[in-house]
Amino acid sequence: MDSLTHALVAAALAYAAGLPHLLPFFVLGAVIIDADVLFSLFSRNTPSLYLFIHGGIAHSLTGAVVMSALAYAGIVLATIAGLIPPALSFGFGPAGAAAVLTGAFLHLAMDLPASPGIPLLAPHSDKKYALFVLPGPSFLLMALSLFFLIWMALGVVTFAGGMAAYMAIFCVFLLVRAIAFCLSRPELRDVMLVLPQPDPRRWLALYDRGEAWEVKEYRMGRGSGASMVWQKYRGTTAAEIAPYLALPELKRLRYHSYLLTVEKENGALVFSDPLRVYGRIFYPPHYKQVRFNIP
Repeated sequence: MDSLTHALVAAALAYAAGLPHLLPFFVLGAVIIDADVLFSLFSRNTPSLYLFIHGGIAHSLTGAVVMSALAYAGIVLATIAGLIPPALSFGFGPAGAAAVLTGAFLHLAMDLPASPGIPLLAPHSDKKYALFVLPGPSFLLMALSLFFLIWMALGVVTFAGGMAAYMAIFCVFLLVRAIAFCLSRPELRDVMLVLPQPDPRRWLALYDRGEAWEVKEYRMGRGSGASMVWQKYRGTTAAEIAPYLALPELKRLRYHSYLLTVEKENGALVFSDPLRVYGRIFYPPHYKQVRFNIP
């Protein structure tokens, strides 16, 4: 989910819990995780740091603790330096630190339903975990959050009224997606992976056919539609590509990908995620393909 949605949900929950004085701390924790968009400034040219990217190590349990600690330390230092007025420091101490950490864990919980998932156990494992209920990111949620923020900023509605209405619509949105998810499961039991689309009635069903990947478009109530098939190996074999699997460039590609194919082409091995290369899935937008020259 986008940072604005994370912030508004954290603010609404803090307000509903009767902790308005800790609201800034909850919001800080909920948005600090997405500061990992800056990580790519130093990791983009170093493939071995592939977890230091948006949706990477900061979106893990360990990362949430570290990012929360850094954020809270920043508040303490800013207050000591006189950059934050004492009136805004109410809630300092264990309560403030706990609120920041709670906001960070709330961020992870909100990202779990969406594809492509987050590496909860990083740095110990780069495996992504997701419920695949929501597409990632959801532009509808982003637009909803922006609308309510502007609505409240202009004074059209009070903060309390705006937050209540926002959370009601937010919960209905999640409920609709969850119901669509549950209704589609009986028809998609043998699928390797199901990717949600912006339309809650539509899914991409991924199948492992041995030597090939098959992707079918599924629409609730109408069954499977068009089918796409990509050979896993073209002009090469699993044994030939085995030495490349441990290379950081390929680990980075695999981390960002849903499927992986490899083709021998003009003296090189080209590894690709066909779903993203051919525009069937747009997110994550980077690292869709990597090429290794054969010695």
